Order: sequence, then C-alpha cells, then structure tokens
Amino acid sequence: MISKLNIILLTVLVLASVSCGDFLKEVSQDEFEPSTTTAYTELLNGEGYCFSTLDALTWYMDDDVDGCTSYALSEAQMAYKDVFTWQYYMDQSLKEALPQDQSTYENFYAKIMACNVVIDNVEISLGTEAEIANVLGEALTLRAYYYFHLVNIFATPYNDARSAPDQRLGVSLVTKSEILDEGYARNTVAEVYKQITEDIERAIVLLEKDKVDNGRFRVNYVAAHLIASRIYLYMEEWDQVIAHATKAMAGAPGLVYLPDYAYSNQYSPEYATNPVVSSAFPETIFVYGAMPGTMGFAGTAICLSDDVVNSYTDNGDSRNGKYFKKAGSNLIYPYKELKHGMAERGYVWRTAELYLNRAEAYMQKYKAGESSAGQLAVDDLNELRSNRITNYTPYQLSSAEDLETLCKLERRRELIFEGHRWFDLRRYGMPQIQHKWIADEGKTTTYTLSEKDPGYTVPIPQAVLDRNKNLVQNELAPDRQGY
Repeated sequence: MISKLNIILLTVLVLASVSCGDFLKEVSQDEFEPSTTTAYTELLNGEGYCFSTLDALTWYMDDDVDGCTSYALSEAQMAYKDVFTWQYYMDQSLKEALPQDQSTYENFYAKIMACNVVIDNVEISLGTEAEIANVLGEALTLRAYYYFHLVNIFATPYNDARSAPDQRLGVSLVTKSEILDEGYARNTVAEVYKQITEDIERAIVLLEKDKVDNGRFRVNYVAAHLIASRIYLYMEEWDQVIAHATKAMAGAPGLVYLPDYAYSNQYSPEYATNPVVSSAFPETIFVYGAMPGTMGFAGTAICLSDDVVNSYTDNGDSRNGKYFKKAGSNLIYPYKELKHGMAERGYVWRTAELYLNRAEAYMQKYKAGESSAGQLAVDDLNELRSNRITNYTPYQLSSAEDLETLCKLERRRELIFEGHRWFDLRRYGMPQIQHKWIADEGKTTTYTLSEKDPGYTVPIPQAVLDRNKNLVQNELAPDRQGY
C-alpha cells in the first residue's frame, strides 16, 4: 500500500506545481488512502521531511557573504550571480541552469502537500492514539515551518512598520490535500501567521502527550517549542518567545564547550563528519535539508564576507577556527567555511538558538521598561558566550542599546551559515547591503541592495504566475546595475 502511495504522491507533488486540477481528474482520491498510521509515518518521512535543497536563494543574499576571486565558474554557478546581486529574475536564471530542483517556491509547496495528506487523513488511520498524535504533531510542525519559511521569502516582514500585516500580501494558504482547479489567491501576512501559530500550538499539544523521542532526523516536542520560539520572535510576541524557549530548554541537550570540541578531522575540519551542522553535534535537536551544492564557498565567486569575519572581536572566541578559518596562502579564496564539513544535512535546530531567542525577548522587554528583564537577557548571553570563548569575562548589564547591539552581534556570530541572517536582516529593518562580484578577468563590480529595497522580498516565479492567474506579483526592483 505505501509503495503505491509514494508513487502516486510523487505524481501529486510534481503535477501540483503544473496543474493540480489535471491530476485530480486523472487519479481517484480513493487510490491513495493508506489504512495504517505506520503508512502515514512512512509517507511523512519520505515526502514531508526534507533531505535535499529547499531554499536555493537566501544563502547568497545576506551580508555574511561577499564576492572573491574564483576559479573558472560553470554555467550553473554563473546563474547564482543573479541571486547574489538580487536580480528580480533570479528564480528563472536558476531554473534554466538547474531545472531539476531549484525552484524554492515550488519546493516548499511540494512538502506542504505531503503534510496536508497526513494531516487530513491520519486521525482515521489504524494505529494507537499515541502513534497518531505523534505523526500528526510532526506533520503540523513541518507545515508551520514551511509556511514560516515561505512567507519570509516571498512576502514582506511581519514587523514591517510601513503597514499592518493584515494589509499586506503573504503567500497562498493551501491546507487541504484536495486542490482547487482555479488556483489559490494570496492570503495576507497576518492570515499566514495565524495559520502558522495555530499549527505549531496544536502540534505542541500533540507532541507533549507522550514526549516521544523521534531522533534527530524527525521533530519532537523540543523541536516544536524551538520553532515556536522563533516564530513568535519574528512576531515580536516576547512573552511567547520566553515561554517556548524555556520549555524547549528543559528537554534540549546542553551547550557544548566549543573550545574543547574536537572535529573528527582536525587537520582538515572542512572534511569532518561531526561538524556543528550535523546529527553528531551534541547540541543538535533536529537536522534536515541540504545546502545548495552548486555554489559552495571554496573556489567559487562567493565566500564569507570580511564584515562577518571581523565581527568576532573577542580574544579566545573559538568560533573563529571552528565555524570558519582563514584559508592557506596556496588557495585562491580567503576563508574556509567549517560549520557543515561532510555533514549529512544542511540545516540544524540546536540549543544555542534557544538562548539567543530568549535573550532577545528579554532584551526587548528591558527596552520597554521592565528593569528585571535586562539581567535575564545578560544571563542567557553569558551562558552562551562562556561556552564559546576561553577565559571568558562575563558581560555586565549596561544600557538597553548596548544590550541590543550584543544580542544582534551574538546571533550573527553564533548562527552564521545556518539560514538565519537574511531573515534577521529583514526584521531588523532591511538595511543596505553591498556585494562585490569579481569577474574572471579580475574586474570588480559592486551591487547595492538599498534600505527597504523591494529586493528584500523575493518575486514569485513567473512560471507560477503563468499557471495561477489568481496570484499577484510582489513589487519588482528594476534590473540591478552594478558600478
């Protein structure tokens, strides 16, 4: 039964991005109704969880990367120049060069479709109450996260002060496994976040029932609380951030004392099998996905920026050497990125983020006048920093402005290359960014993403708009010219 289901669901996921209505005309819904909870678990493991690249875009758009001298680039790597320079047609460039799996928009909706099948049907499957609650909680957590990611790529930030979230277009909410022939219009940002929070809160209730240990390749109640703390952080609901981060910490692994952490390959840590982004790292709660493999950071035209490297100003900060290091003089590129090593996945949710989320929430409450919250923020930051910096001298509480600066710096330094920075820049007010592109002949061209630039919101792919006439495009930036 499950093998037939997988084959049919794969057809759904492929054709959903082309014509969902056509598929529903060709295949009866009765043909993909597995009877057991185990079958739905297998379906979610195979099609709902992510083992490949979902987001092919935002790795290359923030200020943690910049241009560098490179070896000769392939046509596929050259396509990433349009992402790196924030061109409105970036998705089309990737699709032409890498047609197999490089549509970020469609990748996320394919995963949501799989989650919808489980959510719609698993409660009437044959299984124990505990089994049903566990897989339903997993599916709801994943759907909440996928929509959270989508709305933060293809819509304006929730906290954009220029207008209220119920006045701005988000993404289309598809919450049923049956698809409308005519396609879905876009919901508002507020409506999308309402669905996200409803999903994650329901998921937490289900996953909290038995607190099943699903391992590090599947979500559990700790992971659900973690992503809830991140969702509410973006919504600036500080008490909710604190509550969920605190509950997650109660079940999460402790912080690693990074100065003593040994990579499996200490001579060449870029080849280690136990890097920070891996199931082997002791802080890991959940690991999934993959980095875009075509444009890495070794020998290509994109590398770590001097700006982020120079932000590690504390003597004895082991992250400079464990998360990245200066490349040897025999190499053409300036830095080696070490966080991923030879990891089996591209993203992790880990304990360190919980301290950062909660510290930021306490800091914001301190800014708003709650005097006791300031020291609580400092305590979380000191706990994290004391596990990263040798001979650490604890930070002492001063002004709210200084504390905010430290919160943002620590978040950048700790979560570098874990998929956070682009989204953080958006909620920080969308500051100006510049990237330099160095051509083969050595010519440098600088491209600018202006403050609150339309480029901070990625356009919906034109191919998707062509298929669904109910969708409205985002504001497009002009063809971006360098100088």
